Amino acid sequence: MKIVDGPLRRWPAPIALLIVLSAGCGSAHNAPPRPPPVEVVSRPAASPDVLRAERLLAEGKVDEAKRILEQALDADPNDARAWLDVGLAHEETGDFAAAEKSYRRATEIDGNFAEAFNNLGVLLREGGKLAEATTMLERAVALDPQLTAARFNLGLAYEEQGKLAASEREYLATIDGLPSDPVPRINLAMMLLDMGRREDAAVQLRAARPMVRGDVLLSIAVGEGFRRSGLPEEAVPVLRTALSQAPEPPPTELLAELALAYYASGDLDAAEATMRRAVAQNELDPALQYAYGSILARQGQLGKARAHLRRAAKLDPDGPYADRARARLEVLKE
Repeated sequence: MKIVDGPLRRWPAPIALLIVLSAGCGSAHNAPPRPPPVEVVSRPAASPDVLRAERLLAEGKVDEAKRILEQALDADPNDARAWLDVGLAHEETGDFAAAEKSYRRATEIDGNFAEAFNNLGVLLREGGKLAEATTMLERAVALDPQLTAARFNLGLAYEEQGKLAASEREYLATIDGLPSDPVPRINLAMMLLDMGRREDAAVQLRAARPMVRGDVLLSIAVGEGFRRSGLPEEAVPVLRTALSQAPEPPPTELLAELALAYYASGDLDAAEATMRRAVAQNELDPALQYAYGSILARQGQLGKARAHLRRAAKLDPDGPYADRARARLEVLKE
């Protein structure tokens, strides 16, 4: 389970105005040639109306915020921060085309507005425009290397392109900037597991483990990571703690992952009982039916195992678990 939901965008918050002062004022005839200007990240100030709209956005009053922002843009069509915020409002209402236009307008008005490039990059990546998204995110990071949101999103984009060394660099930079946030650690760990680097993944998972207590979704991810790292004995307590904190009925994904951790640790009775609960909550999931059939087969309950494996193959005949279920049924022939 890779945690990529809720990409790190810039959300309304006051931004200080960065003033860049020019150096010296010597004679134009005697002064040495000036070097090319160094790009400095821009943090546009907000007008009182834009600040009011941002507060409304933070409170979830999107329509009211959008109305104020549109009025602000009527008064000043070159307000880059207002364009950024109206882009957020459009995203909240599902108008992604309008959001993209708004973010693009913000970057056209202010070519050093790193947060606008980040938001545009996220939107483009989610829309499948990965190459352009990467360019936008690279621009954001080049302008502001301390913008952890952009570094995390760039890490996601690089990983999707198979640029794993570059992705690892960006995830590590995000972790440096957000040491108490488990999400970049979990995403890095899952990528490292895909690369076969189990020990390095375990380091990140152990660091994330105390940060995810109380968060069921993140606990499932950490538990899965430990299991895939060959450390089911570390997965089980994380998942059991999450189960004790979860509402009733607990998420099916949590039960399934705990059952797999029990199975990997050799506790077949606990694995069977927990997976049985998961299947009871979602009998139409072929992955659960396949996993339960596999556990039953390992226990020697071959009749029940065959029934659940047949169910897995029937539920999704062309799906990824159908061939596995049929292959296991061949082995378990009466």
